Amino acid sequence: MGYLLDKCLFVRLSEEIIDQCQSYVCSKDLDIDSFFHTNQKDNFQDYNNEMMGYSHCFYTDGANPQMVCAFSLSHSALRTELLPKPKRNKFNKTIPNPKRRSQYPAILIGRLCVFDDFRHFKVGDEMMDLIKTIAIDQNNPCAARFLVVDAVNNEKVIEYYQNNGFKFLFESDSEEQGCLHNVLHETLLQKIKKIVSGTEKPAINCPTRLMYFDLIVLNQDA
Repeated sequence: MGYLLDKCLFVRLSEEIIDQCQSYVCSKDLDIDSFFHTNQKDNFQDYNNEMMGYSHCFYTDGANPQMVCAFSLSHSALRTELLPKPKRNKFNKTIPNPKRRSQYPAILIGRLCVFDDFRHFKVGDEMMDLIKTIAIDQNNPCAARFLVVDAVNNEKVIEYYQNNGFKFLFESDSEEQGCLHNVLHETLLQKIKKIVSGTEKPAINCPTRLMYFDLIVLNQDA
């Protein structure tokens, strides 16, 4: 059931569009669901008004339109200075030497959602293809080398991004935790003490994982 989005209308998400559409829900992530509704706090309109991110959507054409999927994008940066030195050096080797820096221009995927009525259509990959197309559009006034996302750390979400070519910025949960926060939380310190004593093998899990997609490969393939 592919290519559903070819038959949909693509617009900037707004209260007017929401009012036109039938009710919709993303039951798998209520935080993301609330973001794409106007009757919830801290929603897409708040981000739009503060110029922190713009949201877009696909909805079906016809007398009773349905919301299919939505996503939010904003300008960001991929910060290599956060990486351990060996990983930073390896990462920078993909960039010509005169262009290497401590951070690179990027586009952040803030929220992304396929609503319940259309999950069986498997339109998530189509939506990601469009996001990549937007990111490399030569008519954009600002360039971006990477797509970045702070992906919810569960198997299905991580698998989705990996299937679409995204990679982890950090090698592991513990590396990401240490590099981003630069401190050991008390619970983490307790777990380390236990592993040193041999009483427990700690499982260090971040609620989200930073992932990136190198957009240069799309220009090389063109």
